[in-house]
Amino acid sequence: MFEASIDDIGMLRDSIATISDIIDETELRIKEKGIEMMAADRAVVAVVDFMFSRNVFTEYKFEKEEKIGINLVNLLQILKRAKDGDKMRMKLDSNKLHITLQNGSRRVFSLPLIDVSKEEPPPLDTLNFPAHLKINSDILNSGIEDAELVGDSIVLTASKGAFLMKSESDNSSAQLELQTGGGMKIVEIGEPVRARYSLDYMKKIMRAKKLADETTLMMGTDYPLKLQFEVPGKLSLGFVLAPRVDE
Repeated sequence: MFEASIDDIGMLRDSIATISDIIDETELRIKEKGIEMMAADRAVVAVVDFMFSRNVFTEYKFEKEEKIGINLVNLLQILKRAKDGDKMRMKLDSNKLHITLQNGSRRVFSLPLIDVSKEEPPPLDTLNFPAHLKINSDILNSGIEDAELVGDSIVLTASKGAFLMKSESDNSSAQLELQTGGGMKIVEIGEPVRARYSLDYMKKIMRAKKLADETTLMMGTDYPLKLQFEVPGKLSLGFVLAPRVDE
């Protein structure tokens, strides 16, 4: 049996809104410490690693670990129906997830559990990122939006004291440069690193800026990129994005 109640629906809604842009169906793991998921998108270009802590719930009744297949797009549609002041209750039975929104009125939705055919994500703990930065989420998103005006990919370059985002086409270019202290902090870096990534995926990932003012960014030369959004004690939402081959 699993039952849980939550008052801060917005945090869950913003998380699912970001994830469902990349992964439409997934398997959620209900654990003692909270709800987790790790899945790759259908193209196996991005991996999502999500943990929503039981600390966010006002009530969390847990008896045993469960794995449930859910259509995230349908779940998001229900979460978007929540109004200010609504409280949400979830209850799991053998083949459905029941969701109740209550604030004076009481609205009840039922989502069927589904069999999820998914690509197993690569083991993320084997990745070794030589560059580790923390960047203001709004500034990072602004650089991505600038780059979208020019092309469909973006080149990220990190070196000691500087971070560069650049996109180019035949006749145009867009560039954002950050220095240490100007919305960017170097946590760890050795030699300069450089890699190209899909702007389409980057734009979808940066919807998570609603969750955290600061984005942790880890990368290497022609290596996967990890973007991490944290609300300490409440949630962790990470994305690992494969690099694009230089054109």
